[in-house]
Amino acid sequence: MADLSFPLITAAIGIPAVAAVAAFTNNACARLAGVAGAAGASLCALEVFREVSAAGSARLAEPWSLGLFTADNLNATFLLLYSLLTLAILILAPRRDTSAKITGTTLLVLSATLTAYGADNLIVLAAAWILSALPFIAGPFIGSWRPRAGLAASCIALVGAIALIVNAAQAGGDTQPFSIASLAGHNYGGQAAFALLIVVIACRKGIFPAHAWLEDAAEAGPVLPVCLFINGHFGAFLLARVVIPDFPLSAQGTFPILSDLALFTAVYAAIRAVAETRARRILALLVLSQSACILAGLESATQEGVTGALVHCVVVAVATTGLFSVLRLMEVRFNRSFTTEHYLGLSEYTPRLAVFFVVCGLALVGLPGTLGFCSEDLLIHGTLISHPQVGLLLPVATAMNAVSLFRLFSRMFTGTQRTGIQGVTDAVPRERWVLAAIVFFIVAAGMMPNVAVALRANAAHEISLVR
Repeated sequence: MADLSFPLITAAIGIPAVAAVAAFTNNACARLAGVAGAAGASLCALEVFREVSAAGSARLAEPWSLGLFTADNLNATFLLLYSLLTLAILILAPRRDTSAKITGTTLLVLSATLTAYGADNLIVLAAAWILSALPFIAGPFIGSWRPRAGLAASCIALVGAIALIVNAAQAGGDTQPFSIASLAGHNYGGQAAFALLIVVIACRKGIFPAHAWLEDAAEAGPVLPVCLFINGHFGAFLLARVVIPDFPLSAQGTFPILSDLALFTAVYAAIRAVAETRARRILALLVLSQSACILAGLESATQEGVTGALVHCVVVAVATTGLFSVLRLMEVRFNRSFTTEHYLGLSEYTPRLAVFFVVCGLALVGLPGTLGFCSEDLLIHGTLISHPQVGLLLPVATAMNAVSLFRLFSRMFTGTQRTGIQGVTDAVPRERWVLAAIVFFIVAAGMMPNVAVALRANAAHEISLVR
């Protein structure tokens, strides 16, 4: 196995951890420390991405890490994407959302998430998974009891699954019982470990009936850190990194049922979003619906479906970051929570934010000319091949999500101009540049979809080969 040129994954993990200490100790410079830490992690992740792309389909080990971290076509994109999303949110966040506690904790979540992405060791993966969820279980991002219960259940199930896998590997004489790569295809832990991993994914991803925590977290918690946490797509990553390679036989027999459940969740969340009136919950339900579509694509066992799912991870993460960021900026500017009960006509005051919101929303539901159109097309073809009947639920869910987004946009930004509103500014330069970069990426990648698809096709091909 070839090596990276430098321990880049360790650097990407360590830089935000050091920046978190600086943010906790100096409230006045918390945002600066956060931006510096996320930018450093992004540069390291960018170099990992470049080296992996240059190496083709080879997996690269990190030097001096004792085999704890590796990089390949699957996790290199996740490392770069999550680092850049954290950087974007720390720049976009209103001043009241950049306290030492929130910024420092966000950096620690970034560090833990990058650790999980880069891990080639089951113990490291489990520890990072738990650390990334702690702020939502017992820390400053705590919401109601349902987020605590859902995330705690996923952590407990993951520990149980890994214990079964490691014990079975040791009993089978495996010399590397903790290595994710060496366990591929052995089905260690059997049906019990496989079932626990599916519970982990369902709880973390919000698959029915473990879906309610995501809505509560978005409603009660700080919305931008919650958005960032959701967009880690840990459930999809665990499925692609551990479940499919390590349990190919169990996956072949069970995935048709799980894919149907994911499609049902997508439609259920879309119906809930149509009936919901609170803006935060609407966006959370849209994320839940689109995330369920990603799982359905990964479980479709088709090259098109898996590629579409991996591309759609990028679309959902980028587009919903833009949507939640605009919503939070509007909440701060107008000092209110938004619902769909009245037409507010706020585009008169914030026309740029209105444009950013609608472009991100249209990309999320597959508008032609955006990257979302490409990913949705691949997802629909893949699910229709593997599920000719229930696969039709995916375009139905997407159409209903489009209705919900249009309703939310029209109620917030269109209608008669409200009187008595003064001193409200449109997007300031730091917000304008970051949101413009998000929109540019969505549209530019949509105009050249071959580039984006090619970057994820290699990872999708490797996942398909495992089966």
